[in-house]
Amino acid sequence: MPFPITYLLDQSAPSETFIRRELDQLRRHNWPIFTRFLRGGNAPLKFALMSCPEGFRWRFFKACAQRILEEIPRSPTSAFRIFKRLPQAAYLVKKTADADSRLLHAHFAGITADIAAIAARTLGLPWTCAVHAHDVFTPPPRQLFRRLRTASGIVACSEAAARAVTAAGIPPEKVTVIRHGLPLNDFPFDTIQPDQLVLFAGRLEPKKGVDTLIRACALLLTRGLHFTCVIAGDGPDMQALKRLSEQLGLMDTVVFVGWQSQEETRSHIMDASVLVLPSRRLGNGDRDGIANVLVEAMALGTPVITSIASAASEVITDNVNGLLVPPDAPGPLADALAAALTSKELLLRLAKAGRQTVEAQFDGSRNIEHLEDFFKQAIQPQA
Repeated sequence: MPFPITYLLDQSAPSETFIRRELDQLRRHNWPIFTRFLRGGNAPLKFALMSCPEGFRWRFFKACAQRILEEIPRSPTSAFRIFKRLPQAAYLVKKTADADSRLLHAHFAGITADIAAIAARTLGLPWTCAVHAHDVFTPPPRQLFRRLRTASGIVACSEAAARAVTAAGIPPEKVTVIRHGLPLNDFPFDTIQPDQLVLFAGRLEPKKGVDTLIRACALLLTRGLHFTCVIAGDGPDMQALKRLSEQLGLMDTVVFVGWQSQEETRSHIMDASVLVLPSRRLGNGDRDGIANVLVEAMALGTPVITSIASAASEVITDNVNGLLVPPDAPGPLADALAAALTSKELLLRLAKAGRQTVEAQFDGSRNIEHLEDFFKQAIQPQA
């Protein structure tokens, strides 16, 4: 039977549509979900230290002290970050108790996990964490272990994320892989392949490798291929990428359309011949997991090209349901683009296999049932 769960999120991010879909599906299945934010949202948690109910204050103090003292000698910056959020942790204790929640669930293994762990220990409740990419690929393994060691369960959206958690020392039996599901009825499959339109959709930041795509476009032009590359998104690399495009003489070929809504992004995907995500792995370990935009494109019937630097190779097999290229390699990316843009047969074959992959691994109605089972298991007494 469904039971009350308090979700803890850092902020309401427009790009994190997978979380909104998850919440919508759980509520449609009659789960009482109470969403709390550290920042943003309609009502972020107050900074109200004395809001912690009197009966829990001593336990709250002990939980806070233990976690901060554990962190100080190893990561003073992290300890200070937790300390600053303790008034919100106190308010989270109050709101969770008021809602009679039986489980606390944090998204991302960062400050949300730290605060959820403190509140859960105060209340004597189990807590769980959903981990993704940056939050498990970049922190030192021992810090990741300290954050997650008291969780009753961890749900990872990729095998790569799950491996990062277990490599940090979390027992494998605590970790479950559940893909982000899509409401497939909202993503109609279309085998019509538009002509000569390349699309990138996502945040313009270093790990996305958009500069590699722009350099590949320049190579394609030297081969006499005529096409348009639409770059949909915003981020810190926007101006640098525009300058690179101008330097390479691509002003009439590469079009920057800025941030797009979910509906606008879906329209761009449906209008594209191929969606490209040339991800790279950064020096600090940060890289993409299985990017949601890839899955959405595969569901809609738009073939995808991506790099082996991300976790996408867990679900994409080269030349079967997509094309895989090395990261930071404009030449191989240009070759893959040329193959896709000059062969309708290839595009159709990749599109059909891509949709089959999504139906098998990313069906939202099936995957939400796995998440429900995960929650039910998490509240069972630990052996």
